[in-house]
Amino acid sequence: MEKNENIPNEIYTVLRKQHYQIKEHSAVKLCGWVKKALLENKSCYKSKFYGIATHRCIQCTPSVIWCQQSCIFCWRALPSDIGMDNNSNYKMPKWDEPEIVAENILKMHNTLITGYKGILDRIGEQKYNELANPKHVALSLSGEPTIYPYFKELIEIFHKKGFSTFVVSNGILTEVIEEINPTQLYISVDAYDLDSYKKICRGTETQWNKIMDTLDILNDKKRTCLRTTIIRDYNDDIEKFIPIYEKANANLIELKSYMNVGYSRKRLNLDDMLKHEEILELSKILDNNSFYKLEDDAFDSRVSVLMNENKKIKLKLFE
Repeated sequence: MEKNENIPNEIYTVLRKQHYQIKEHSAVKLCGWVKKALLENKSCYKSKFYGIATHRCIQCTPSVIWCQQSCIFCWRALPSDIGMDNNSNYKMPKWDEPEIVAENILKMHNTLITGYKGILDRIGEQKYNELANPKHVALSLSGEPTIYPYFKELIEIFHKKGFSTFVVSNGILTEVIEEINPTQLYISVDAYDLDSYKKICRGTETQWNKIMDTLDILNDKKRTCLRTTIIRDYNDDIEKFIPIYEKANANLIELKSYMNVGYSRKRLNLDDMLKHEEILELSKILDNNSFYKLEDDAFDSRVSVLMNENKKIKLKLFE
C-alpha cells in the first residue's frame, strides 16, 4: 500500500481499507447513498429535504484526519481506537493551494466512479453521465474542514465551477465561520452544556466557548442549519438544547439519530441509536416549545428538519 507522509501509517491503512481516495491532506469517499441512488433508485435525506441529486454529490474533505474533537459518535478511526496517541499529536501538513485541492477532489471522485461504467446496463447511460458530472460538494467527510487554511477560497472555487457547497463544521474556528459563505452551513451542536460537551465531544472549555461564539454570529449568515446527533441517554433531553438553538437563531435544525457504524462501534452500541419514531417525538417537543417547527423527516436516515418560523427560507434549494 502506498504511503502518505502527512498521515500516520496506522490511520492511512484504515482509511484506504474504508475506500477513501487520499491525496496529501484531502480525501474523497463515495457516500453509501450514491450506490443506492444508482442501483435502487433511492435518494438520501438531503435530496428529500433540499432537492439535491444524490448521485451528483461529492463527499469530501480538505483535512481528512485533523480535528480538534474526538466525538464518541464519530465513524472515523480515532487514534485511541487503534492504540495510538491522541490526534492532537498529528503533525500539521504542508497545505496545498485551494486550486490544487479542488482539482484533486474532482480527480479522486472520477477515480471512485470508474467502476460504474462497467454496469451501464444496470444504471443507464444518462445516470452515469450525471454521476460523472457532479453538481454538489459536501465538505463533511471526516476531520474538521475549517482547519484547512484556504477554506474560504476553496468554497469560492467550487462555486465558480458551478457547484453548490454544503459545509459541516464543529464551529470551533469562529473566525473562519465568519468569513465563509457556502450554499448551506451546518454547525454541529451535539451538547447542551460544558459537561455534556466534554462527555460527548471530549473537547475543552475553551473550545466550548468558541462554539458559543460561533452561534452568536450565525444570525448574520445567509443559510444555516444546526445539526444535533442524538445518542440515547447522552443528549436525548431535547428541551435542554432550546436555549442554545434560540440563541443561534439558525434557519434550520436537523435532529438525527446516532448511527452505529464504522469505528463508533468501539465506543457505543446499537441500543444507543434512536428509532425514527423517537426522533419524531423529540422533534414535536421542540416544535411545541420553541420557534422551530417540524418541516419534514426521512425514515431511513432517522432524521428530521425543523425551520425557524421567524427566519423562514425555501427548504428545497433545487427542484
